[in-house]
Amino acid sequence: MNTIQDFFTIYKRSAWDKDAKSMIDLYDNDVLVFDMWQYGYQAGLKDWSAAIENWLGSLGEERVHVLFEMVDIRVGEELGWASAIVKYEAMMGDNSVLRSMTNRLTLGLIKKEGRWKVLHQHTSAPINDELNAIFDF
Repeated sequence: MNTIQDFFTIYKRSAWDKDAKSMIDLYDNDVLVFDMWQYGYQAGLKDWSAAIENWLGSLGEERVHVLFEMVDIRVGEELGWASAIVKYEAMMGDNSVLRSMTNRLTLGLIKKEGRWKVLHQHTSAPINDELNAIFDF
């Protein structure tokens, strides 16, 4: 990634195209991901790559439309930060939405050899008094 903004464009395109390699390339070898699914966190690119490949490889005929809102980016010389609201929509070939969910996303990025990579990713959703995730916000 030449800019941190590139993350959002590449991630969206990679999800739609089911291009695991392109998505994996967004992340640093030492990435730490606090995720909302299965394990709760993934440490290192090897484990995170397997999670990405499993997700995109499991879609079958479905495609995932990703929409980022409220994107906020802060950039330093070698470290950057970004946050956004991200909506995932599972779509069929006729562009009908099968299901969707909305998460909060925070990224910590590092610049190495002139390229930005995600070093830390945290996804979350607020919860209500019954401890159920609130995805509609």
